[in-house]
Amino acid sequence: MTDLIARLRAAWRNRRSRIVASALLIGAVCGVLDVAMPLEDLFIAARTKLRYEKADGSIVVVKIDDRTLSVLHDNDVSPALDARLIEKLMRAGATEIYFGRTYPFSRNSTGARELIRTLEKYSGRVYFGAASRADDRNSKILNVLPDDVFRSHAGMVSLAALSHPLNLSFSFPFSSPSPTGPTPSLAAAMANVGGEGERMFRANFAIDHKTIPTMSYIDVINGNFDKREISGKKVVLGITSSMTEFRPLPLGDFAPGVYFHVIAAQTLRMSVPLDLGWIPPYLIVAVLIATGIGRGRSFTPYRLIGYAIIVGAVPAILDYFSIAVEVIPAAVMAVYATLRARTLDKMKDASETNAASGLPSFQALRGIKDPVPGLLVALKIRNYSGIIRSFSESVEAELAGEIQRRIRISEKDVTVYHEGGMFVWISGITDIVDLFENLEGLHRIAQNGIALGKTEVDVGFNCGIDAEPQNTLANRLANAMQSAEEAVRSDELVCHRDGKSGEVQWEISLLTSLDRAIDNGEVWVAFQPKVDISSNRLVGAEALARWTHPERGAISPDKFISIAEEYHRIERITRFVLNHAVSCASSLARQDHEFSVSVNISAQLLRNPSLFDMVSETLMRHSLPADRLILEITETDRLDRSKKSLEMMESLVKSGVRISIDDFGTGNATIDYLRYLPASEVKIDKLFIREIETNPDDRQLVQSIIEMAHSLRRKVVAEGVETKGALQLLGQLHCDQAQGYYVGKPVPFSDIITQFEGQPVYSRG
Repeated sequence: MTDLIARLRAAWRNRRSRIVASALLIGAVCGVLDVAMPLEDLFIAARTKLRYEKADGSIVVVKIDDRTLSVLHDNDVSPALDARLIEKLMRAGATEIYFGRTYPFSRNSTGARELIRTLEKYSGRVYFGAASRADDRNSKILNVLPDDVFRSHAGMVSLAALSHPLNLSFSFPFSSPSPTGPTPSLAAAMANVGGEGERMFRANFAIDHKTIPTMSYIDVINGNFDKREISGKKVVLGITSSMTEFRPLPLGDFAPGVYFHVIAAQTLRMSVPLDLGWIPPYLIVAVLIATGIGRGRSFTPYRLIGYAIIVGAVPAILDYFSIAVEVIPAAVMAVYATLRARTLDKMKDASETNAASGLPSFQALRGIKDPVPGLLVALKIRNYSGIIRSFSESVEAELAGEIQRRIRISEKDVTVYHEGGMFVWISGITDIVDLFENLEGLHRIAQNGIALGKTEVDVGFNCGIDAEPQNTLANRLANAMQSAEEAVRSDELVCHRDGKSGEVQWEISLLTSLDRAIDNGEVWVAFQPKVDISSNRLVGAEALARWTHPERGAISPDKFISIAEEYHRIERITRFVLNHAVSCASSLARQDHEFSVSVNISAQLLRNPSLFDMVSETLMRHSLPADRLILEITETDRLDRSKKSLEMMESLVKSGVRISIDDFGTGNATIDYLRYLPASEVKIDKLFIREIETNPDDRQLVQSIIEMAHSLRRKVVAEGVETKGALQLLGQLHCDQAQGYYVGKPVPFSDIITQFEGQPVYSRG
């Protein structure tokens, strides 16, 4: 579980991973909360405008229009007229008649008896509309019903419809709940569709409402219509007069509500719509985003075409098969991820371009992950800064361009990387001797001078070569640059670090071997005991990295640690030592032993934001209390006073970890740091302990350090205790703890356990 959390944290630290995660979240929010519904409706409406479909003519609308009401000299028709209408329509061959309106009349209304008799005559073929009250829009239950005396001989259909935000579209239920039970919608009843429950469907507004057959109510009453237009068809009675509400068709005209229901019925007659929702396109686009978030891949034509097909073409094609998908959440997600990734690409391009010269920077070279064959050359101009400084205007771009032009005389298509006075390229010349000759020729050309404007300048340079293509480019770049610096110091034109000979190359190769050495067990952890002087008991140990090379034997820690520090590779060693030390200490902690372990932390690591997570995750992984871990700050001469370093130490201390100032009294580890750092422990450097028995000055300095540290509530540990006399004297000076060869040499942890069980550790006389 801890490893999974660590991997998730590592992924989250990757900016591109965060773009994918935030895009997925935004798309999911749009889909779940329907916040993009207006855009979805606009997109669907735009697609319907690309299609034109006619009504099939199986449904006829009988309009209660202005002409009808004008002839009747009334605001509405009556039950008696409705009875006559039903009779005429049925005699003309209508199969079913639907009232696409709520019926406002009751059994006591004038003409109700005549209507009831007609309904009895055509029982089961006439349907009245039911709806919810206008002031109760949130209710799905139909509560405006026709009189039950009418319902006893006629059916009932739902006139419910859902208006989308901004009236950009409308959806209809297959059925609605009512006091009498589930009631089919007008559209579902006319299309003979059932068994779909209360789910909603979108009407196909590509159907032109003007192609729906219509006739006037008054014409039917007066017999002024062609019976062939009615025979075998379903009839819907609807109010279309100017007194009724006209609703907007998506991106079109306004029409009475009855046409919306007929369009919905026509939709179902063609095919029952299948609504796949927003998830399928969301998942497909999510895969495209996740696989295309890499640098330079988000804005490729093929990927953009893929997005266009999924978001544009596929929904348009599915519309013809009555399959609906919501693509706006996926589209929003794609646009967000593409723009963010594109912005990140531009930032990356900027970071990988030298702002002064316009040439690719070293960062661009380091960003190439795969090994690249060929010899890597680093050319260092010795007087680069002097040349730039001698001109009032900026000539860096011109100078870099001239250097690049000369490099390309023999290698026309080579890419030249630039940073400061260093130019690097991967040569196409495969033979090292040929490359040496080529660089000598380049040197002779440069000796003729370079014209910058009207001024000719002399350019002196030295070169370094890396011939190890199996290494990463970052390592190769560092090696070539180091070789160039070596060439400058030795006043040679070219320095090639041969891996088969020479200590210089060996020191560099230590870095490339270090990770492998850790993995195969060549690097291990030794523990040097720390004892409490007053109680004469072992109370802890310092974890120290050791490297036993299979060919060169034991490699001095001062050597490989200093090289790792110099090339910023100390984190891997620290992580290895920390993990092993905490694991060992936790074995004693589980037995309730008071035992702390100290681990050296380079000052440069304090500026690494991942240090806190490294420490806390290691403690959590091995269940070691934080106060059992002491981090000894080494290389204090590299410790700056930056806010970042101090905040890191304070965060570690707040978590319970203890901080120790190593090598106190030397370098920068002085009184000022004792006041400045949030340390609970001070380790007096062995330089002052070595002659404490014979040198009164050293003894006085140690006593002063102990008294000063105690006054600031710091514990004091003496390093380099090698004699009984030194230990006795430190006890008299009230030093808290001691560490050194007299107490114990660095040994495997199993020996520490043996010492722990066989206390006391040393003799004070």
